[in-house]
Amino acid sequence: MSIQYDEEQSESFSLGGSIYGGRPTFAIIRDEDGGDVSLTLHELLPTEQANARHRRLERRRQRISKTQPFAEVIDDEIDGTEDWTWGGWVTVKVRRLRGTRLRSLLQLIDEVLSETDHDSTVITGTGDATLLLREEAGIRLSLGFIGIKPLQRVDRMRALSRGVARMSLEECYYWHAKCRSPKIPSGAKALRTLLTEHK
Repeated sequence: MSIQYDEEQSESFSLGGSIYGGRPTFAIIRDEDGGDVSLTLHELLPTEQANARHRRLERRRQRISKTQPFAEVIDDEIDGTEDWTWGGWVTVKVRRLRGTRLRSLLQLIDEVLSETDHDSTVITGTGDATLLLREEAGIRLSLGFIGIKPLQRVDRMRALSRGVARMSLEECYYWHAKCRSPKIPSGAKALRTLLTEHK
C-alpha cells in the first residue's frame, strides 16, 4: 500500500533525519586562496528529490541553485564518504559566505560543530577542508547561511547568528522548511525580520 503526499508534505517529511538512516545530508567546504577565505554550505540530496525541488522552484520562477554530481564537489577521500554509497546523489549549494558575513557567523558555526563529533577548527582554522554533516547540524547552519546573506549591518548579522543559535531543533526544522519551500518565497525574509527586525 502506498501513501500519496502532496508536495509540501513530501518536502516536510524529507526533513526527518531518520529517512536516510543517519547519512550526512549537508557538507561545509572551506576554501582558502591566499588571504581570501570562504565557506560554502551544500545540501546533499538524491537526484530525484533535487530534480523535483528544481521543477517546483522553476514553476514558481524562484531562485534555483545549480545541482552538481556528488563526486564533482566532494572528494572521495573526505572522512565519512566511505560509509555510504553516493551514486545518484547530488549537491545543491545553499550559500557561500566570505568577509564580514562569514566572520559574523563563525561563533554559530563553532557552536554547531562542537555539538557534532567533528573538530570545528578544521573549518574555522586555516587551509582547505570539507566536513560532511548530519542533518540536524546542517539545518541549523542553513538558517544562518540563508538568513545572513543580504544583511549589511554587522549588528544585525550578529543578532541573526545569536538568534539561530538559541532556536530549538524543532524551530530550526520549521524555519528551514519555510526558507526552502517554493510555496513560501518570503520565508528567509520572515526569519530575518524575526531575529533582526530587518525588513
